[in-house]
Amino acid sequence: MLDTKEASATPGSVGSAYRLNAISCDQRGSTSIIFAFCLVALCGFIGGAIDMAIYFSAKRTYAEAMDAAALAAARTRQISGSDDAAVTQANAMMATVRNNHGMVGNVSFAVDTTTFAVVGTASLIAPSIFLRVIGIESLPINLINKAEYVPSSELELSLMLDTTGSMSGSKIDDLKSAVESLIDIIIPEKPDGMKSRIALAPFSNAVALNTKQFRASTGSTSGDGGCVVERNGTEAYTDKPPRGGAYLRRHDDVARGRCSASNIFPLTSKKGELKKMVKALQTGGPTAGHLGTAWAWYLLSPEWADLYEEDELPKSYASLAEKLPGGKPKLRKIAILMTDGEYNTSYSTDDSTTQARALCREMQKTGIEVFTVGFALGTSETVLETLRGCASALSNFYRADNGNDLKRAFTDIALKAKSIRLSK
Repeated sequence: MLDTKEASATPGSVGSAYRLNAISCDQRGSTSIIFAFCLVALCGFIGGAIDMAIYFSAKRTYAEAMDAAALAAARTRQISGSDDAAVTQANAMMATVRNNHGMVGNVSFAVDTTTFAVVGTASLIAPSIFLRVIGIESLPINLINKAEYVPSSELELSLMLDTTGSMSGSKIDDLKSAVESLIDIIIPEKPDGMKSRIALAPFSNAVALNTKQFRASTGSTSGDGGCVVERNGTEAYTDKPPRGGAYLRRHDDVARGRCSASNIFPLTSKKGELKKMVKALQTGGPTAGHLGTAWAWYLLSPEWADLYEEDELPKSYASLAEKLPGGKPKLRKIAILMTDGEYNTSYSTDDSTTQARALCREMQKTGIEVFTVGFALGTSETVLETLRGCASALSNFYRADNGNDLKRAFTDIALKAKSIRLSK
């Protein structure tokens, strides 16, 4: 039976209970508050992420620009020898970046007087947009980099120089200017830690030698120097030493007329003497290009040591296989073959072009890197084919139509010979 007292509870008391229960279960206000806090945190997170993205983008932009500026400055110093010119170059390259991405702070470059590396430093302030809400007004950007010469690779470089009659006038002046620029890069005024030597092999209808070189290469016991041409026999296209049946022939024995070439100049790091030799170059005579090719090789060959003085001796071919820490070669031997026309003179049954190509093939087998430069060649396909074939790689062949092109070619080869890298 139903308890009438319990069933007779007043309607008001029941409604109040329902309302209290509803109120206790209604969480819409607290949810709004929590959502508001979450929204603020989310906005802060997104804003902070935007600030950090802007910061890292700016840092990367400045780092890449500083690397490019330091490398360009190192090249400028390598070519000009001027610390001031190097710093000016770096600052000029950074000016555009600073104008487009202005920040408070400094970016500076300097040349290390010990290593001659170009060192860049940056201390900048990147202003924040959203992070300032939590008290972070800005973010620092601190950078440092260094562009320096690859250390310690020794360099032996020989230059075959066309001094034939067709090189007279402005062309020989252009050649002298280009060679002097190369000398300045390979052998700077201030030591750069790399032992570099250059040899010169001028040629025309023959190659001229001093007394010791002439006697050693021809087997002569008399004479105060003279001119030589190619040798015959099985060693004609090798660098085997000139002994026994492998002596070179004297120009006087095979041809009448004067030898027009200037004397060869063996490997040396004496910059002043090299430039003096270059300034004294004279032109005349036809083009025995195979002789210039051969002597560019002989000047780098350890097999020809009997011709040279102690400080002129080429290093062994075995040294080419030795590596420095990091895999760089301990020694590089480079031959540059320069001519302005067809090879049209020889003293054997094989023509000059055939001999030059054979010599190039054998020279490359020793590990010598060969670069070739054709100057104002016109449309001669034969000499173009010879120069392309003689080059160790297609990119090692240069075609120069005028004096500026010639200078750029020699400068580019010199820069390839003396590498620069970013070390920091």
